Amino acid sequence: VNFAFTEEQEQLREFVNQFMESYSPESKVRELMETDLGYDSETWSMMAEQLGLQSLIIPEEYGGQGFGYVELIVVLEEMGRALLCSPFFSTVVLAANTLIHSGDNDAKAELLPGIASGETIATL
Repeated sequence: VNFAFTEEQEQLREFVNQFMESYSPESKVRELMETDLGYDSETWSMMAEQLGLQSLIIPEEYGGQGFGYVELIVVLEEMGRALLCSPFFSTVVLAANTLIHSGDNDAKAELLPGIASGETIATL
């Protein structure tokens, strides 16, 4: 059994790492921790538009990329390394993942496209 990441997964890691270095330096993290919102909405939008991170595990039929949990783990590792302040965990890991597995096709159709595009922020 091979537990190494694939070349594509390593490329994803590098893209996310570079993005985090540019948009989530330690000085910005400290600054955002003191704000009421707690994250930078411009960075959140760029994460969706430039990297498609919010759409990573969302099925293609709902505007996502349809990747799996290994790719999600790669992204989460880099976000953790950068101490990214964002609603990614609550929106993608908790809410979107719950919707995906809910069996409620109406809720999926209503909410997942907005999460995938970065327009919808969600939590449980």
